[in-house]
Amino acid sequence: MRDTNQHMIELLDVSYKDNIYSSLISHEIEGQKINLRFGIEPSDYGRLKRILEFRPFENTGVAPYSYFFAFSFRKKDNDLAEINVRVEQLDRYKQYEFTLSKKYISNLLWFDSGLKIKDVKALIEIKQ
Repeated sequence: MRDTNQHMIELLDVSYKDNIYSSLISHEIEGQKINLRFGIEPSDYGRLKRILEFRPFENTGVAPYSYFFAFSFRKKDNDLAEINVRVEQLDRYKQYEFTLSKKYISNLLWFDSGLKIKDVKALIEIKQ
């Protein structure tokens, strides 16, 4: 397991708005940390919500949690796979396995494939 979350994609949020399910991630592309929002399958909405609601450490009210995709995964069945997620709070961290669709994991791998900002320009969400 890595000792740092550097270069890992962070899961920030999932939402359902105007009949569209989407995921918000943060990733470094061309040396810039940017937020990207992209459409997801309705079945992944619940799976991603479970990740964001997972609070394994005792000090749940002390500090926010952060969730990073570790890119260690294994196939589960036709459409699903298990992926490791690094969960952090303050100086504590540990990796846990979660189920997601292979399609979602493929999207994460694409974001991590050495893209240029111009490749994802339409997905960039400006922080408000």
